[in-house]
Amino acid sequence: MKKVTKIYLGIAFIWTWSGWILAGLISHMNGFDLNLESTIFNFWSETWGSNKFLPQLLFAFAVYGPFMGFILTTGFKKLWHLRKKGNLSYGWYVLIVPIISVFPAFLMSWTTKVNLTYVSFSSTMLTILLYFLSNLITSGTEEFGWRGVLYPALKAQGLSFWDVAWKGGFIWAIWHYPLLILMYLPLGVVVLVPSLIGFTASIVAMNYITNFIYEKTQKIFAVVLLHALNNTMSFALILLFPKTPYTVFSSLMAWVIVWWLEKYQLKNLDFSLLED
Repeated sequence: MKKVTKIYLGIAFIWTWSGWILAGLISHMNGFDLNLESTIFNFWSETWGSNKFLPQLLFAFAVYGPFMGFILTTGFKKLWHLRKKGNLSYGWYVLIVPIISVFPAFLMSWTTKVNLTYVSFSSTMLTILLYFLSNLITSGTEEFGWRGVLYPALKAQGLSFWDVAWKGGFIWAIWHYPLLILMYLPLGVVVLVPSLIGFTASIVAMNYITNFIYEKTQKIFAVVLLHALNNTMSFALILLFPKTPYTVFSSLMAWVIVWWLEKYQLKNLDFSLLED
């Protein structure tokens, strides 16, 4: 792995882990829990002038680790100098993958009426829209690093598409671990450990899918949109069914999509290197 890639990973991990860990420690010392679902649209109004402001600020900006790593090591040059144009006909994957991934969980939750939250349609749609827009400029920016730096770096090593997927996915998953610890540690180790394992498996699958879409479209903004939509669909599921036990179906469906791509699409993939 090239020095620049190692520097990128160092920046991405140090920036993000420092922010999440410090946010967790400060909130714990002050006796309150972080709002892990806070968006840029309600962050200021909910925390300004209180002791929650600093930890929530740290938590919010921690997500920019991969983007900062990308900016400081690569800049925007790579994005505008791709060796060839992508196939925009594959852009429909950006919309269909998040829908397919979450559809079984929605269906099972709806048919079994698992703690359905009854809220107005307009209020629900507004909440989901704001969450999506927030994700576009927060979590979605991760793709500048994972796809803009790490993905071509792993490809340059001569690895197979699958090897690039699982190695990059494992790194991507570990980057999330402090966040998962904040989410699940209060529920105990018996919940935390399986959650880490399950999350890692789902991220490897999602890394495979995202790599495929990026390779086909050659557009970083396509996978930024995919990332935001995927997070938003999961958020919508929990918003409507807060105690649904069927979220695992989303992870399983990601692997179903991987299987389908591997069997029917990968043979048509031109796995060529992006221009440095």
